Amino acid sequence: MKVALAGASAGVGWHIADRILSRGRHELTILSRQSMPEFSSRGAHVKTISYESIDSLVSALSGIHTVISAIGDHSRSSQAQLTLVEAAIKAGVTRFIPSGWSGTDGGPDDIVELYRFKQPTLEALKKSSLEWSHPEMGVIMNYFATPKPGGTSHLKPLKFWIDVENCTAAIPGDGNLKVAYTRVEDVGTFVDKALDYEGKWPETLKIVGALASHNELIKMAEKVRGKPFTVTYLSAEEIRAKLIPNPPVIYVNMANQLSLALLDGRFSFEPNFNEHVKMNFTQPEQFLQEWWGQD
Repeated sequence: MKVALAGASAGVGWHIADRILSRGRHELTILSRQSMPEFSSRGAHVKTISYESIDSLVSALSGIHTVISAIGDHSRSSQAQLTLVEAAIKAGVTRFIPSGWSGTDGGPDDIVELYRFKQPTLEALKKSSLEWSHPEMGVIMNYFATPKPGGTSHLKPLKFWIDVENCTAAIPGDGNLKVAYTRVEDVGTFVDKALDYEGKWPETLKIVGALASHNELIKMAEKVRGKPFTVTYLSAEEIRAKLIPNPPVIYVNMANQLSLALLDGRFSFEPNFNEHVKMNFTQPEQFLQEWWGQD
């Protein structure tokens, strides 16, 4: 299958490109504003494009079956994705995977303000003739490795709820809610293998490496680190009280907004495509042992 990928320079997109090229089952075109020798040397067709030019995108997408977007920072990339959708329609693309790669969609009034910028693209896809599938993978497991060099791979090091380094945790709710966690390398493998399936994908592609509560994850981390964690539980009211009105930048409230989204069940879901993708996912205790077992 001929696949085009936008956003391959970092994060989820890098891993999707890496796994597609490693297995070699599908022909990959990478859409980029600059050359990418690390991928072109492995057989990818790197097309230099401008998101301000429909013509350059339509030309780059000629003959492509599936477009995958992993463009980051929705607040800055919203128009770029809309342009990419328009170009995909004009180029006769069959399937479009918009940038999501998180929890379930929260709609135009999403508590996570950054995610509201995804809505124009989703609305455009709903009105189009394209097949489309919004990718949802829960929380990225790699953040448990922060700040270990290489642990978060091509992602920025971040800590969400459980700080394995300092043996502390600040958990929204009572910690019993089951949450989807997926290793980013496994997301790349999943997408590559999902492309083998020639049928229509669901409009939400739920990728789940493991379902575990934060209380269960803390016990795993305590076992691996060999010491108890200091754990704080936060109610929705306590989290809302931390939100800053009219912040100078959108990211100021993001951690607390994600906590509220978690309490709303936005990261709690079962996989819906595993029958078409045969693979073994990394489990949380396995990941924790890999990155913290020698400390």
